[in-house]
Amino acid sequence: MVLYLMGIDVGSTVCKTTIYDCEGRIVSTTGREYEDVFIYPREDWCEYDPEKFWKTVASCISDCIRMGKLNPKDIIALSVSVSGESIIPIGRDGKPVYNGINWTDRRSKSYEPQREKIDRKLGALRIYKITGYPLNPVPSSVRILWLKDERTDVYDKVWKFMLWEDFVNWKLTGEAALSYSTASSSQLFDIRRREWSSEILEALDINIDLLSKCMPSGKVVGEVCLRASEETGLSKGTLVVTGGWDQTCGALGAGVLEEGQACNTTGTVECVTPVMKDPVVDEKTLSIGLYCSPHVVGESYVYFAWFPTSGAILKWFRDNFAEKEVEIANKTGQDVYDILTSEAAESKPGANGLFLLPFFEGSGVGQPPAFNIDARGVLIGLRLYHRKSDVIRAILEGVAFQTRIIIEKIEELGIPIRELRAIGGGAKSKLWMQIKADVTNKKIVLPDVTEAGTLGAAILASVAGKVYTNVEKAARKMCREKSIFHPRAEIAEIYSKYYNVYKELYPNLLPVFNKMASL
Repeated sequence: MVLYLMGIDVGSTVCKTTIYDCEGRIVSTTGREYEDVFIYPREDWCEYDPEKFWKTVASCISDCIRMGKLNPKDIIALSVSVSGESIIPIGRDGKPVYNGINWTDRRSKSYEPQREKIDRKLGALRIYKITGYPLNPVPSSVRILWLKDERTDVYDKVWKFMLWEDFVNWKLTGEAALSYSTASSSQLFDIRRREWSSEILEALDINIDLLSKCMPSGKVVGEVCLRASEETGLSKGTLVVTGGWDQTCGALGAGVLEEGQACNTTGTVECVTPVMKDPVVDEKTLSIGLYCSPHVVGESYVYFAWFPTSGAILKWFRDNFAEKEVEIANKTGQDVYDILTSEAAESKPGANGLFLLPFFEGSGVGQPPAFNIDARGVLIGLRLYHRKSDVIRAILEGVAFQTRIIIEKIEELGIPIRELRAIGGGAKSKLWMQIKADVTNKKIVLPDVTEAGTLGAAILASVAGKVYTNVEKAARKMCREKSIFHPRAEIAEIYSKYYNVYKELYPNLLPVFNKMASL
């Protein structure tokens, strides 16, 4: 009898589900956008309907089973990779008492008192040393405090504040549990003790009973219950296993297991996720904005070093300036991004002196100030001889230059990165991967599965399902390499000259950004 594993990647905009055989080969895969799920009650607010959210996840699971044409009883275990920080307040009757509040929610004026409270009670550095999470408006903690301060009527009815992982696990099994990895996105979790932080919870007057049980990744939460079986098509009794924060699961799915390796996700955002045994969490790492979280593998840790717009910039260009390429793609069935990157290949390294600063939604990790919302995207160096191909190449190179800045900042901490394992939509472009190899002077390994979140989750499920004895063995069996891009010495030398110019853009433009923000 052939047995299968399921990985579910509950992302920010799309839920993806993939069924794998026990050697990591894809049997079926589906994706569903969250249609009519998100609610925008005020400017900069982003909430969502928890029940519609769950129905999207359940439908994605059932679609994948139907497409795979297999007996659900043959799926022995599943696990979930999730986007972090978003909360769902569940009442004692098991029903939401308020809309979920999404991680992208920016009710910044309302959140300011909550951030000030955290800073006043503990200090930004202390909370960072405990949680690995910089003080900002994104983590679950500020959303919980907002409800506590602004909506006491809601807060007093809450049984559990759930993140997406424990919510899905609870819906599937009736057990409220999540991984250490996902819990760390709350800014309430002690990453070294690997438990909810009593110091933070006491300082903020949050009862630990309002939070779900924390477990290591790859452990059995429970079994699919009858109701969930009817809603998803899964067999009653299927094992549900703790997963992790999406970037950690993606790193595992890419085969990132040990120091010297880093996952490089090129999706909507750009993220470099290196592995380390002993993390550095201090003033220096805080100043450049590094997030630190338990890995889903053993006792190791990962950094999240990211900036908000990467592939999103190429999509922006497609939507606004690539009418011809979109028309060709529609007529020929080609991927429009393949057409755009083939045009970029017509431009030479350095894009004929054109530079792009990829901060279309603010800056990220790297040069201080980190996560500067006043930073802007910049196209600089334009001449009349520049063509569309130069602009497209400048986008690809700008993302690569910023990725190099991140890598150098990480290596300054004594954490070497010898290879990048590339995942996400951008990893499908051979040109972009070669540009990254040449710019960063690092080997780029392209796994066979570039949407690695579901594979990472399936690997965790395989261990709990006793297909493999540990995560390392499972990953080495289920993760396969598709191709490798090596840096070319002569091109790397050219890019180093351009990189030295690129590094000066952000610090020199800061005064301009500040003035623009005041307009």
